[in-house]
Amino acid sequence: MKIYKLLTVTDQVLDAFKRLIPQLAPDCALPTKKDLEAIVNSGTTLLFMAEENNEILGTLTLVFTKIPTGDKLWIEDVVVDHSARGKGVGVKLMEFSIAYAKSKNMKTINLTSSPDRIAANTLYQKLGFIQRETNVYRLTIA
Repeated sequence: MKIYKLLTVTDQVLDAFKRLIPQLAPDCALPTKKDLEAIVNSGTTLLFMAEENNEILGTLTLVFTKIPTGDKLWIEDVVVDHSARGKGVGVKLMEFSIAYAKSKNMKTINLTSSPDRIAANTLYQKLGFIQRETNVYRLTIA
C-alpha cells in the first residue's frame, strides 16, 4: 500500500472522492475538480491518499492554521472505502500524517470524531490521541 501527499488532481482522484465522501458525510456536496485543486494548491491544507493496486482506498486531510497562540494542526475528513475497512488503511493514513507533522516540528495534532464512528475512535485512541474535555459548537448560518 502506498500513502502519499496529493499533488495533482486526476480523474481517478476525482472519482475516488465522489465514491469516498458519501461514505463519510452523505449529505455533503461532492468536491469538484476545482475544489480539490484549490485544496492541493492552498499551502495550508494537505490531502493524503492511500492507494493499492492503482485503486484509491482512502484519504485524510491535514489542516495547518497559524493563530496568535501558536500553530495548530487538525486532521479532518478521514475516510476509508467500505471495501477496504479493517485492512489497516486508516492506520497507515494516520501514521503517515503523524510522521509528516513530526517532520514539520508540530507538537500536537487535533481531531474530532463522531461518537458513532466506533472503529475510528478506537483507532485514534490506539494511536495515542486523548479525548479532551471540551465543547464543540456549531452555528449553521444558512
